[in-house]
Amino acid sequence: MADISPLAAKRCNSSSLCSVSMDTISSLTELEDLEKVYQQLCEEEKGVEAELDRLVGQEASIHKKMQALQRMGPSLQLIGSDASQLSGMITFTCSLAENVSRKVRQLDLAKTRLYNVIQRADDILDLKFCTDGVQTALRNEDYEQAAAHIHRYLSLDQSVIELRGFSKSSLCWVFTSRALPDLVNISAVRLVP
Repeated sequence: MADISPLAAKRCNSSSLCSVSMDTISSLTELEDLEKVYQQLCEEEKGVEAELDRLVGQEASIHKKMQALQRMGPSLQLIGSDASQLSGMITFTCSLAENVSRKVRQLDLAKTRLYNVIQRADDILDLKFCTDGVQTALRNEDYEQAAAHIHRYLSLDQSVIELRGFSKSSLCWVFTSRALPDLVNISAVRLVP
């Protein structure tokens, strides 16, 4: 009696197809060995039939699922197209928001500069008012009014005064050159820090 080697006569599970090779069957000479191989093949056939029945039983369910997937195909394409459009819109909106943000920063900078210019213009007008006031007061010999204008001048921002090319000493010189010496000395002592 020829022994069937485990490699020659493999059992198979339901997920793979296997059987005893034809060479093994041809080499068998004993009836007992042939019956064993036959029984093994019958058992394999039963397993294959059971698997086939199970798969055939799922055919209706699989068919329904396939139909549902086929119906979803155009919808999925539409969703893909919509997602692509949405991505483009988001990208456009993002770049638009960045542009708006840049413009807002530019406007804010322009507003700050404009505010500084207006402030500087107000300071220059104040300076002009002070110098004109001092000159007018000195012409009219109103020394108290001239001293008030000089006091206001001394309280102005130093950068405005430097912008105009005046210095505190130059305005005091204008005052001292036109006023009475003793009145100037009294005012200068009070005004000059």
